[in-house]
Amino acid sequence: MLRFINYLLRFVVYTEKNIDLFNTFVPNRFAMGSVEQSNVKKEIKCHFCDIPFKKTLSFEYLIRDIENIAEDANSILNSSAKDLLKKLEDVPELRGEIKDNSVMEKHDTLLKQLMSFVFNPLNCKEEITAAFKPFEMEPFFSSQRYKKTIGAENKRVDILGEDTSNANIIPIIYQAYCIILDKVYNYKLPVEIPFTFKLTDSQNQSVKYYNKNFDISYLQVKPIAKLKELKHEDITALFDRDHDLDFWNEIIPLDKFEFRGFMRFKYNNITREHVVSELKSDLLDKNTIVSVEGYKRIQEKIRSLMDNPLVRFGLVSFSNDIESGGKKSYLWKPIVADSKLRYKDYEGSIYQQAFEEKRIILTRDLKEGKQTSVKKELLDNGISSHAVVPLIIDDKVVGMLEFGCPLLNSLTLIQVKMLYDLFPVFALAIKRSQEEWNDKVRALIQEKFTAIHPTVEWRFKEAASKILNSREDTASVDRIVFSDIVPIYGASDIRGSSLARNHAIQADLSEQLEWAYEILKIEKVIRDIPLLSDVSYKIQKHLRTLKLGLKAGDEVSIVEFLKNEIDPFLRLIKDRDPELTGPVDKYFEMLDPELGVLYKKRKDFEDSLTLINDHVSDIIDKEQEKAQDVFPHYFEKYRTDGIEYNGYLGQSLVKDLKYNEMYLKNIRLWQLLVKVKIARKINQIQSELRTKLDITQLILVHSNPLSIEFRQDEKKFDVAGAYNIRYEITKKRIDKALVKGTNERVTQVGKIAIIYSYVEEIAEYKRYIDYMMAQGYLTGDLEELELEDLKGASGLKALRVQVNFKNEKSCHINQQVLQEVTDE
Repeated sequence: MLRFINYLLRFVVYTEKNIDLFNTFVPNRFAMGSVEQSNVKKEIKCHFCDIPFKKTLSFEYLIRDIENIAEDANSILNSSAKDLLKKLEDVPELRGEIKDNSVMEKHDTLLKQLMSFVFNPLNCKEEITAAFKPFEMEPFFSSQRYKKTIGAENKRVDILGEDTSNANIIPIIYQAYCIILDKVYNYKLPVEIPFTFKLTDSQNQSVKYYNKNFDISYLQVKPIAKLKELKHEDITALFDRDHDLDFWNEIIPLDKFEFRGFMRFKYNNITREHVVSELKSDLLDKNTIVSVEGYKRIQEKIRSLMDNPLVRFGLVSFSNDIESGGKKSYLWKPIVADSKLRYKDYEGSIYQQAFEEKRIILTRDLKEGKQTSVKKELLDNGISSHAVVPLIIDDKVVGMLEFGCPLLNSLTLIQVKMLYDLFPVFALAIKRSQEEWNDKVRALIQEKFTAIHPTVEWRFKEAASKILNSREDTASVDRIVFSDIVPIYGASDIRGSSLARNHAIQADLSEQLEWAYEILKIEKVIRDIPLLSDVSYKIQKHLRTLKLGLKAGDEVSIVEFLKNEIDPFLRLIKDRDPELTGPVDKYFEMLDPELGVLYKKRKDFEDSLTLINDHVSDIIDKEQEKAQDVFPHYFEKYRTDGIEYNGYLGQSLVKDLKYNEMYLKNIRLWQLLVKVKIARKINQIQSELRTKLDITQLILVHSNPLSIEFRQDEKKFDVAGAYNIRYEITKKRIDKALVKGTNERVTQVGKIAIIYSYVEEIAEYKRYIDYMMAQGYLTGDLEELELEDLKGASGLKALRVQVNFKNEKSCHINQQVLQEVTDE
């Protein structure tokens, strides 16, 4: 049954000017959520193209009531009823079936007297009422207010209907069955809620909403043939197949009924209640305020609610996170196009006043008072009166609504405050849309750009917002390029890590092979399983290989030999002879349970390497956070056998901040101090290392500005331009650079190497080194070195200086000291 009622709700059909005769039902006992959940759309089976039953206009049931009044001596209408009945004696055609409208036109005065018993004549100017023939669209009688409000030529009634070939007949069939169930079978549907429709004035495009209550007191349904008795199971079957009107017609044939009498309707203006409810529903949809169609729907409803079809509506949100250009948020839909005004134009305007004072600012005449660029643009856009409403959540302005009208003094606070109940809903909708947008932008950044450094995140948000704002599905991704920036690079590398790793591998594999060999050497084993002598030979061969040093592929082949040949043989001999259980069990117990090989020396090496890198990384992270506070810059860190980092500084990387070369000087001194702090820390933890490891450190100086571009395919930044490639090549090879004329590497344990190309670049560093020596951070003589040419990089030079490990003075990186030194 519930689906049946839902079909009634969906299939009420309108003509261009008129609504249908019958009310649409919604069950009182069901919540709206339940109705929507059960509203499963199915194709309606209905073969009717015309109304299949007889319908007749008649006043006989009304006249019968009037006759009862005339017989009641106590009725105040007794004399009026008698008078009317006497007049009707001379007009018998009004008592029977009325087939021609001319009958009513001929006896118009008598018709009005007749209908006065249905509609109070005293209320004809206030009440919107009308009477209709059964299933007809035009009323045969209506109040003055109806004719002016709904029946006028300039009024249009609208409703959403079904796009089907027989869409006009389907609602009539459903309504007919409702009345038949009520009048004939005494089956009362639990429905009373009236139907709502939209009324548009085609002259000024104003919109209002009405509902209608109908009365079928003077409508009767007469069977004109013998009917089948309906049982409970028949009613159940009908409502189970509520989409199949052909089945309904088999059970209750419509051509067996006649509808005789008339319907009366009363209409109520529910514009405010309806619009407020609809706006709240619209704003619950997260896409409404960001879509073009949704925005238009909101404006139309606001015009209706304010009873002003000329009102224009604007909405903006304020977000500190998402930007799509300038300081304007992605949701920036003011009355004046955002291309007309820059963000700074709003400073000192009525918008800023509303923002700061957190109150509605109403301007009845924009030509009055101080003129600003904002007022000028509003006037140029045909706006003469204007109102701004701040939207507030937790005492914070999250956005604004604005209303404008071309007529002077046409906006009042009363009109604006008619929307008062909606202001919190708008505020929540904006906040939710901001959060949704943030999530979309972040997801798009992850998809298109991967993880992004906070300093340049603004640029990626711009690019992501542009894609999301584009109406094209194939919107291209902007090139993200930062020009005229200065790079910084540093590395803290584990000296001899590859050699130490190989020694650890050799030691583990040798110990495991020797342990296996000792088990297989047992005479009893060899005697019982002669083929194992071949395995023993292979073990000796692998041991000799390990003593000569690991070559490419040796580790893999030895591990496969241990797992595929040694392990199965050891399990075999353990099962054959219980005396070997102990030695074999001890062998397997010493192996790593996950790797299946001995992992002792390698674990010592990996743990030592990890401990060093963790300390280096932790120092860089903590000090980098402080350096970002001095001036934001791009910074990324890599972990290999050591820790490397790239950084870039420059004006193009930041917004709303002014770059100065002083910040570059600051970061260069910061680099040196961080290197000292790292060297000291690694020197302190040497006793904690199970494998003896140490670090070498270098800084690469490159003073010429370059450009970097985000490579979409590789999801990373890379230098742009052929000339700048030399810098990347140098970075990859300088850790192995040799001092010219020697076999000595420029990087040495306990020292910091500063690599550069031009003499002009290094004077600054010498000043910093002098300061650090004076503070006791560095010691010894400053070495000035030339380096052997590298493939793709020649003419390199270096400064090298020793870290002072004896000085216990804390190597605290004080920003004030940094500033003082760089200012010299």
